[in-house]
Amino acid sequence: MFPEIISVLTISFISALREVLEAILIIGIILSFLQINDRQDLYRDVLYGAIAAIFASLGLAWIFLTILEGIQAYQELFEGIIMLLAAGFITWMIIWMTKQSRSIKSELEEKIAITISDRQRLGLILIVFFSVAREGAELVIFLYAAYIDNYVTLGVPITSLSIISGLILGILISAILSILLFRYSYQLNTKRFFKFTSIVLIVFAAGLLAHGLHEIFEFLESTSNPFAEVFIWTEVWNINNTLLGDVLRFVFGWAYDPEYASRFEKSVIGGILAGLFGWNDNPVLIEVVAYVLYFLGIYKGIKWINGNNPVKKLA
Repeated sequence: MFPEIISVLTISFISALREVLEAILIIGIILSFLQINDRQDLYRDVLYGAIAAIFASLGLAWIFLTILEGIQAYQELFEGIIMLLAAGFITWMIIWMTKQSRSIKSELEEKIAITISDRQRLGLILIVFFSVAREGAELVIFLYAAYIDNYVTLGVPITSLSIISGLILGILISAILSILLFRYSYQLNTKRFFKFTSIVLIVFAAGLLAHGLHEIFEFLESTSNPFAEVFIWTEVWNINNTLLGDVLRFVFGWAYDPEYASRFEKSVIGGILAGLFGWNDNPVLIEVVAYVLYFLGIYKGIKWINGNNPVKKLA
């Protein structure tokens, strides 16, 4: 149980740190621009947009949790699909940040300037709402993927507490970093931060992709679906009950879950590797192929973007 708690807490913290910080920075850019243009009277509109975005994100979380209660028979399939969607959202966010990392500030200021000049206060609220709601929606999907991956094993209370703890910690650290950035830097430059978290999230997304495919395989197998017999679902390796498994149990025996004494992924070390890097004791062929191709694809994609947008390179 302990490895899963650490894994959920870590994923929740990293996701919250990334998304909340980005949302706070966007709001900070908007407020700074309004202050420079002596439009403090519009601060309230920024607040309205941010509050509406927060409630929209909470509503999305409630919808996901409500849906889960009515699909127990298709739980593994649903979990797999959500994990694949989460991996897709993470990838989209990384690509978007790669393309926009150096222009996000100027583009936001240009939009706000047009909005203010046209006296469209609703437009300002919508700019804040959609900018923050996008981050909130992504965070909800990331956290929900972690929730459905662990609530059966850990139980709803422990899983929820782990996610909330990581979320609160991520929000606090995000707030501190934002204050430091705005207080000690006139030029808002978060390039290195986003580069580092992009690397972490790329690894996380690859793990979600592989794990999501494995959940779909387990659903097909449990329902005796003929598609489960296709060669792409062939088991590539299984370290359980092998020499490697015996060595791992000898080294990490103190950390194994007694209920899964033969499974490395249920140990403290294995659980962390499973949660953060997508480790699986017995992956199927499509998992391994998708995992490798994801890294190759994201590398080629970012390299192509940087090559075609030299001004907006991450590094």
